[in-house]
Amino acid sequence: MTDNPKDKRRFERYAVRWKLQFASPELSCDGRTADISQNGLSFHSDIAIQHAAKARISLRIPPSKLHPYGHELSADVRVIYSVLQGKSGFRIGLEFTHIEEKSASTLSKTLAHLQAISNEII
Repeated sequence: MTDNPKDKRRFERYAVRWKLQFASPELSCDGRTADISQNGLSFHSDIAIQHAAKARISLRIPPSKLHPYGHELSADVRVIYSVLQGKSGFRIGLEFTHIEEKSASTLSKTLAHLQAISNEII
């Protein structure tokens, strides 16, 4: 048995590059997601963010067949990790702590759509 954190994840993660705004009482920054699941996401930032920091994010889901005009969703999050990745800056892992029901439903439908697309490719 391994101690790989991916083995402990409850939800599938999908590689996406969506625009994100992170805002806490201490700082705010813009970034792009690296991946996302029903439980959280990671994103790239030029700024290190303190572990366990609480914040609000706004996430822009780009236009697709599912969302012809795109979709904006917001969620409360907690920082799980902040790791320096060389010249590319920091990779920040976030866990959703509160997401409104409508946004959670939109996210679920979007992730199901991504799953369907990935199944078509395979």
